[in-house]
Amino acid sequence: MESTERKGWARVVDYCARPRLLIGASVFRIVAGLGILYQYLINYEQRRYLFGPDGVMPFTDFARQHGAGFSLYALSPSIPAFEVLFHLGIVIAIVWLVGWRTRLVTPLQYLFWWSLHRRFDSLWDGGDNVLQIVLVYSFCVDLSAHWSFDALRRRGRARDPEWARLSAMAHNAGMLAFALQICLVYGIAGLTKVQGETWRNGTALYYALRAGEFTWPGHSELIFHNSFLLTFLAYATVAFQVSFPFLLFMNARTRTLAVLAGLTFHLGIALFMGLVTFATFLIAVDLSLIGDEEYRWLFGAVDRVRARLRAALERPRRAVPAG
Repeated sequence: MESTERKGWARVVDYCARPRLLIGASVFRIVAGLGILYQYLINYEQRRYLFGPDGVMPFTDFARQHGAGFSLYALSPSIPAFEVLFHLGIVIAIVWLVGWRTRLVTPLQYLFWWSLHRRFDSLWDGGDNVLQIVLVYSFCVDLSAHWSFDALRRRGRARDPEWARLSAMAHNAGMLAFALQICLVYGIAGLTKVQGETWRNGTALYYALRAGEFTWPGHSELIFHNSFLLTFLAYATVAFQVSFPFLLFMNARTRTLAVLAGLTFHLGIALFMGLVTFATFLIAVDLSLIGDEEYRWLFGAVDRVRARLRAALERPRRAVPAG
């Protein structure tokens, strides 16, 4: 009996010690890294006005209201110190994006990005809040297994087996936290929408798309002038968000279906509502949950299509008979 229990426990440990979603974690790093870098660069020209000591929130007001959490920008009221911190944040965002010393840089990425958000927290949206939470989980995750300088550096290098097992367990726990977090986001959002009258009667998107700050001029009209499409999209949104937690954990096919639905959903938000970084950060988390086998199948399909196109282009053209 004791031997059977040991064997069962050994199987559980072996199962937990096999790293999963390594490709998805690397995709998360790249997509989220691009979104963070975009936030730095799109606000670069207005950085002193938005975040500087003499900007829209003067340093004295920021220091007095600084109860929301630690921020590096609260350490000094000088403009040179602000410039150093802001540009260091950009450098760290780039280093994290390319995957160099990612285990060390990930907490720094979180610290500098969190500090920037605390400096002017009225500027951000729910996507930033989700990513702030997920970045904490990513301290445990192997974000650089693919497409990174770390992956090149580790290639061919032997690793201690025990450390590798512990690292894999921590990685899997972090990815499980990713999944639970995004399930909470979608599930609660969907259940909240069900209670709203405008979502039940299918008119919620009409009011959202008619708001001046959430529109794509010349294109949003194609949706809010079509009552059938408005109703369908409203019900589809609620159905997607409520069903996402079940689809994610059912099996690999339903998980991929849920992620593809989320990708379509957030691409629509980015295009028609202009919430680019919100969509980018949620897409980053969604894409992290696709399995390695599904990603390899997708890459293989792309390679097969590319090979067929290349063969078609290289195929000699038949000579056209004269006359």
